[in-house]
Amino acid sequence: MSGTEELVGRLARVHDRELAGQASATGARALLDSIVSGPGEAPALRRRAWGARVAVGTAIAGTLVAAVAFGPGVLRGGGATSYANSALDISLEGGRYVARITDPFADHRKYTEAFQAVGLDIRLRPVPVSPGAAGTILGRMITMRGAPDPGPVEPAGPRIGGLALTMDTSPPGCRPGRDDGCVMVMRIPAEFTGTVDVRLGRPARAGEEYADFDRAMAPGEMFAGVRLGDGRPVAEIAAEARRRGLTTVFSLVRTDPAGGGLSFEPLPAGRVGAGWTVWNAWQVKAGVIRLLVTPDRLKRNPFHNGSAPPPGS
Repeated sequence: MSGTEELVGRLARVHDRELAGQASATGARALLDSIVSGPGEAPALRRRAWGARVAVGTAIAGTLVAAVAFGPGVLRGGGATSYANSALDISLEGGRYVARITDPFADHRKYTEAFQAVGLDIRLRPVPVSPGAAGTILGRMITMRGAPDPGPVEPAGPRIGGLALTMDTSPPGCRPGRDDGCVMVMRIPAEFTGTVDVRLGRPARAGEEYADFDRAMAPGEMFAGVRLGDGRPVAEIAAEARRRGLTTVFSLVRTDPAGGGLSFEPLPAGRVGAGWTVWNAWQVKAGVIRLLVTPDRLKRNPFHNGSAPPPGS
């Protein structure tokens, strides 16, 4: 067997799955050095992932191996076109990076690590939310640079900040934290070059407080259908909470006439009168609702610009 036939025989046993996540390894960097330096035999490379030594006889053959290992990720500044760790599995699929969140409870640095491995500057921070908000975006900050946003992609899904970054679930329509095998999925166009900081709702652990506290009266949430309008008596709203099997806690609302701001002071239930007025309701955690109250009626509901629906809504 000639040297070239022997080399081809070795290359035939190198598959994509063996190279996944290896683009930034020491062996890969040594391989690139050998390609750039010109023709000649490259040093043997030890790859711990699959325990083999690959000897490259010519610069042409070396280029072939590097393309398999690195792919387009090298051109965008990333180290690979796919990467997986204990928290997130990301791969380039049809012009988009598809990121599947395999552990929604992981440290946020694990997600950053995975995105950076494929050249994406995305900081994903899952936060505990109510069951109805799992898989939704609570907040985001996006900075564009370089190439413009390439526009919508399919499937549409909820767009993040008006950009063609989408968030959905797999299987489609499943409920994270409720349905077995339901995975949250983010899709990012391969051309995207900006920076994204996203707060993503994940299922709350037992006893965790909700980050989406102000959605208590939204459809599907613990106080869905309740309307406070221009304020309602504590006795009436507390009775509704008991009917729904909820524990009630209270906060006193203080208004700042000069600046229009609000502040809140937790109150023991024994200090709250039945005739006080409820202006808003926040969901604290599973089974617990917070009523925001004042001893006297105000001229208007101070939360009309917040989560409390205005009169008639």
